[in-house]
Amino acid sequence: MRLPVSPNSWEELARQIGVYLDSTAWVHPVLFFVGACGLMLISGPFLIERLRVTKWRKDAPSWTVREDTPDTHIAKQGTPSMGGIGIITAALITYIIYTLIFRYFNLAIYNFFFPPQVLIVLEDFYLLPGITLAFTLLGFSDDWSKATGRGGLKARTKLFAQIGLSLFWISFLAYYVIQNYQGNYDFPENNLRLIIAMSLACSFIIVATSNAVNLTDGIDGLAAGLAVQSAIVLYLAWPTHQVTFAIDLTALFLIALAGACFGFLKFNKYKARVFMGDTGSLAIGAALGAGAILQHAVSLLPFIGFIYFVEMFSVIFQVAWFKWTKRKTGEGQRLFRRAPLHHHFELGGWSEWRVVGTFWAINLFTSAIGLWLWHAGVLPRWP
Repeated sequence: MRLPVSPNSWEELARQIGVYLDSTAWVHPVLFFVGACGLMLISGPFLIERLRVTKWRKDAPSWTVREDTPDTHIAKQGTPSMGGIGIITAALITYIIYTLIFRYFNLAIYNFFFPPQVLIVLEDFYLLPGITLAFTLLGFSDDWSKATGRGGLKARTKLFAQIGLSLFWISFLAYYVIQNYQGNYDFPENNLRLIIAMSLACSFIIVATSNAVNLTDGIDGLAAGLAVQSAIVLYLAWPTHQVTFAIDLTALFLIALAGACFGFLKFNKYKARVFMGDTGSLAIGAALGAGAILQHAVSLLPFIGFIYFVEMFSVIFQVAWFKWTKRKTGEGQRLFRRAPLHHHFELGGWSEWRVVGTFWAINLFTSAIGLWLWHAGVLPRWP
């Protein structure tokens, strides 16, 4: 069977498409965002129904809310969790399909799309998705343990697993950088102590960001909405996001993740039909932390994840203050009505939507400041 057009015509068509795509910076991120968002919207109802009717344990036919939430959350009894399965799956499928289409098109077309000088960059397309998937599986293990009546993973076990996964990823990244990108990275190849210190610092960043997002996920739409902001702003800070699709590859996964979270808001906004659970929150946090490391933008994290870190520190300060006052006076006192901080405002009479809207607005403001400082060269590029 003969093709309707000659190979030369196909090559010319591909060349024209390539010129258009690489000369129009917004095409790739829009396609990634829309693709992931669309997949989430399409698969969401089916996923929610499966999570809702699945008999996770015989003595508990419905999902239960967290014990540390305000009494108003009792009405959410039965709302399924593990919605993060849909978020990560939608982002990964969009990312993989789009990447493979361009990677395995045709050898002649392939060489046109990806010149030899940037071809090696394609090999790192699994770096950010890899650690995201690893933390997804960890979060799923915790959610599965809760759903089957085992109470979830112990805090210490989960923390050690996060540290182990992040250190493994950082070690792989360090080896990869030394082998391929020594000229582009200020990497202390011959200083073992500095390499270890940087690896531990980067691991701490990933674990902290992952837990910050996890603690923020306690009110309808809050964590997912903030993730859309953070991922998009982190992409806009990417130093090469207007060069070529190949160099753009890792950054574009953040756009896919933002699109999936945006679609997830359809089902997670007040009143939520599904929660993302640890399956989503741990993975999203790890992706943001690892993404910042990959583009040397760790200094930008406190701005784009301002609310995430405020929520995390509210828990740390609450616990520390309670323990200190109990040791001094024999009776523990609280800094906040309840932590994380969003529960403090809920117990103060704020509606869930007011808390979410206010926190979104604050984080958008700090993200804009951070992005301006980043492009102005004020924030340091590290690591």
